[in-house]
Amino acid sequence: MISQPSRQSRRDLVVVVSPFEEPRPRMIAAAERAGALGLLDLGRDHDRARTAMAALRGRYGVRVPAGCPLTPGELPAAVDTVLLTEAWWRTGTADWAAGGRRVWAEVVSPAEATAAVAAGATGIVAKGHEAGGRVGDLTTFVLLQRLLADPGLTVPVFAAGGIGPHTAAAAVAGGAAGVVLDTQLALTAEG
Repeated sequence: MISQPSRQSRRDLVVVVSPFEEPRPRMIAAAERAGALGLLDLGRDHDRARTAMAALRGRYGVRVPAGCPLTPGELPAAVDTVLLTEAWWRTGTADWAAGGRRVWAEVVSPAEATAAVAAGATGIVAKGHEAGGRVGDLTTFVLLQRLLADPGLTVPVFAAGGIGPHTAAAAVAGGAAGVVLDTQLALTAEG
């Protein structure tokens, strides 16, 4: 008998990150209303990030890109998940995990996944070379397969890059905890 996913894992099946490293609260609010996990990209402008966080109600997550000026102490209690880029998780995750937050790490290789978990990450976002921004040499599905085959990697792994309706289903069927969407949603009304 197949067990039903928990409420939290259903929310994690689709993760929406505001695209282009810009805080877009309308997109995150829409994602959360739809039952997905919304991650507000904090970007590099302190005031825009704080204004965007203030506009959100209910729980949501944030993505902390390289160069983000916010500190862990500036995150409101509503933030339950923090996605750190490599520039941040390399310095450790403990401060970002304050208040019981989940801390995930973006990685582009199996070696980075191992290092991120050693640094305290409780989830991995596998960014294949189809994704935007900093990427590695492997496609999303090859990277995902390598991470899922690693017996030492026991945290949830999410697929990012080249995700569409059919590839999302394939990623989850293949063992991914969920999929990450960002630029795919740029042309939505909320984007």
